[in-house]
Amino acid sequence: MVRRLIALAALLLASPTLAERPVVISAAPGKVAVTIYRDPQRAPGNDINKGSPSAFALIAETREVDLPPGEVVVRFEGVAGGIVPQSAILFGTPPREKNRDAALLSQKGLVDGFTGQSVILRRTDPVTGKVSEERATVRSAANRLVVTTAQGSEALYCSGLNQTLIYPNAPADLSAKPVLTMTTKDQPGGKATVTLAYIATGFDWDANYVAQLSEDGKSMSLLSWLTMASADETSFVDATTSAVAGEINRSDETRDDTGQRAKDEARWLNKWSQCWPAGRTHQIPEYGGPMPPPPPPPPPPGAPMMAMSMEDIVVTGARRQEKMMSAPIAVTAVSESLGDLKLYRIPIPVTVAANSQKQVAFLNAPKVKGELVYRSRVYGEAEDPEMLFRFQNRKEQGLGDPLPAGKIVVYQDGAFGLQVVGETSTPNKAAGEEVEWAFGEPTGVTVTSVGQPLAKGKGDAFTTTVRNANPFPVRYELEFPTGSDSIYKGLPGRLIRKPGKQVWAMTLAPGSETKLRWTAAEAEIGR
Repeated sequence: MVRRLIALAALLLASPTLAERPVVISAAPGKVAVTIYRDPQRAPGNDINKGSPSAFALIAETREVDLPPGEVVVRFEGVAGGIVPQSAILFGTPPREKNRDAALLSQKGLVDGFTGQSVILRRTDPVTGKVSEERATVRSAANRLVVTTAQGSEALYCSGLNQTLIYPNAPADLSAKPVLTMTTKDQPGGKATVTLAYIATGFDWDANYVAQLSEDGKSMSLLSWLTMASADETSFVDATTSAVAGEINRSDETRDDTGQRAKDEARWLNKWSQCWPAGRTHQIPEYGGPMPPPPPPPPPPGAPMMAMSMEDIVVTGARRQEKMMSAPIAVTAVSESLGDLKLYRIPIPVTVAANSQKQVAFLNAPKVKGELVYRSRVYGEAEDPEMLFRFQNRKEQGLGDPLPAGKIVVYQDGAFGLQVVGETSTPNKAAGEEVEWAFGEPTGVTVTSVGQPLAKGKGDAFTTTVRNANPFPVRYELEFPTGSDSIYKGLPGRLIRKPGKQVWAMTLAPGSETKLRWTAAEAEIGR
């Protein structure tokens, strides 16, 4: 019986399926494509979180590998640090299993790898600059890095000295780059071109619009930029880069298990919390040790910064903006349809660098025809007016392209050159849709509105006085909400019904004043 067990064990150990599989390392991709999606939960007016972008990217890497026959473990180095492992797909050879390797070559990874082993502890005295080295043994790294030297045990980085651990080598299981490991099925071997595609978190993008309103308010030039952000530790060099506009449904399986916690633990070693005692016991003042040196004084403020004036900043910004509006655009992203979404592809390879932002133009419309409108929304009484530019997003009006959600800055030529006249934001707008960008408070147009109740059950009467002090006529509108039980009467002309609102409009002559009287009453049910 014992002989049979020994023979069976020998057979199992010799079996190729259970033997240790060969490991093939793919150090970097030959080609890479990065498609960045926008966070649909982030409002159009909110900026990208630069430290932690809240959306994701689809990464497709093409790599050349030389595989031995049989089952092989392929280590894909240089993948995105925020890779979602369960989303990874391998084309070119059938995969059997996949694992995200979070054991990064980092301070904590080294400390964990050398716990219980001997290292060199180097200290630098901040006063004298004297450097000393001694042998130390790493004892604990769970909550506090503790080492033991000939003088006793101490919590490292708590003495106030410049301290560094010197390691004899790097553990073989630590990688300087994020790694995804995939095990192939039984295959014939040889050189293969494989494509690794996966979702990675820590990306986002936004649209930014720079608009210059014409002097007569009947058109504007529009320059639009894609701002792409990456908080990932991996750079993708000469990548085919795209951004997708529109809202998508994302599976719960790709929202979690991003490896962020593992990455943070691998990189980060808490040096400062719970730092007691401060250094070794014989160095503490309460135990007879010397007092630590006082901190150095803060550096004096730089002279150039003190000499900079607000006027200098404003003038420089205005000149730069004028140049940006008039300068030719070298590269413009090309729009393509992607189902119900819109894809903006950068026509040349670009580098999506680690922890960076990149901007590229995606729309340049020199003349978008529309109209400048002064509008008051009505919630009870008429509110203060605001300026808006309204246009139909059509080719005959000078545009006709989808407008991704983003911020808008509106400029106009004035007596002192190009000036900012307002800022706003826009949701996603499709081609052919009516677009209204309300961007600021007007000058020269004022509104006062007074209301008083009518007889019981008859509603309220309002008197709205509109004044135009400008030397040119303006279009003025009252906007009434729909979906309520109120009926508005008394205004000359008729109300124009639009999605979600009713609009009454008139033209105000230069230097004129107009009084409008109207009533608002609840609609009677059943009539």
